[in-house]
Amino acid sequence: MEFTSSDDFINNESFVNYCLEINQQDVDFWKDYAIKNPDKLTVMQEAEGLIKDLHLLLLAEQLKPGAVTALKNHLRKNRKKRTLSLWKYVAATAAVLFVFASITFLYYQVQNPPSRPELARFATHEYRYEAGATERKAINLWDGSFVILEKGAKLVIDSTFGQLDRKMYLSGTAYFKVAKDKLHPFKVYTGKYVTTAVGTAFKLEANNTLKKLKVELEEGKVTVEKKNGNSWSLIATLNPKERISLEDNQHLPTHQKFSDKDFSRWKIQEVIFQDAPMKEVLLQLEIYYNVKITTEDGAVAKETFNGKFRQDSLQSVMEMVCFSLNKQFKFIDSNHIIIY
Repeated sequence: MEFTSSDDFINNESFVNYCLEINQQDVDFWKDYAIKNPDKLTVMQEAEGLIKDLHLLLLAEQLKPGAVTALKNHLRKNRKKRTLSLWKYVAATAAVLFVFASITFLYYQVQNPPSRPELARFATHEYRYEAGATERKAINLWDGSFVILEKGAKLVIDSTFGQLDRKMYLSGTAYFKVAKDKLHPFKVYTGKYVTTAVGTAFKLEANNTLKKLKVELEEGKVTVEKKNGNSWSLIATLNPKERISLEDNQHLPTHQKFSDKDFSRWKIQEVIFQDAPMKEVLLQLEIYYNVKITTEDGAVAKETFNGKFRQDSLQSVMEMVCFSLNKQFKFIDSNHIIIY
């Protein structure tokens, strides 16, 4: 297909997946396309902006059923023929949404989206993530949880995520910092095992082919269950700084303590930011280094940052971040940093 206008890109489902970072294969394809077709960058960026604007508009209105239906109908029609430009569609959708909320309310919702567990109820299809062979992948889930995928790891978010629970499937190694939501347990399926948490932080190493699983709990509490026929049986309940290793032919796994320093060293072995909003950067650094970071200047959150760190100390990372902001930082105590 020849892409000559922003509408051509907007009406391509793969391009929409790229813009919203839904499918890693689509993301890689369109990044490569942009490199090979620099003359298309202007219309690509225009289309990407329109798609993200609509996506934000829907989130700001908590994805009202009418808006979701309209969006699905819009995409369905575009598979058969070109329709009105997305600008016209956004205008029509906004007109409907205006009946439910004032412009002031809409602006507030965009700046302060509804609680993430609320938004998580509106997942309508699977989301697939995959880390490359040479780099990790960091993921901010829409319920407020954060995931680090180790090289080669794959994660599939179930289409029912946020309805009764928060279900996903992992192959490989990953770290999870789970947003608290008692009504929707966070469940990670790895072959015959499922690890369940509500609000906690843990690392999984899953080899589904060899039917092996290692669970290391940083904070909170998790349960590990194994499938037996059509039912699940409890294998273990972990407390902070405990680990278990499971194999299919193993019946009684033993709990072991693990080194907090080793765990922290694994988390920071590779930290990558690519045009990341500073608010997101600081939140991730808090997770990587187990600290609290606050800023005196609210405008800092609007900046973006690029950087790659490997086993770097928090001191050196903060120096680089603050250099890019033309700011300074200081430690209030060992676990609290302020940027000023």
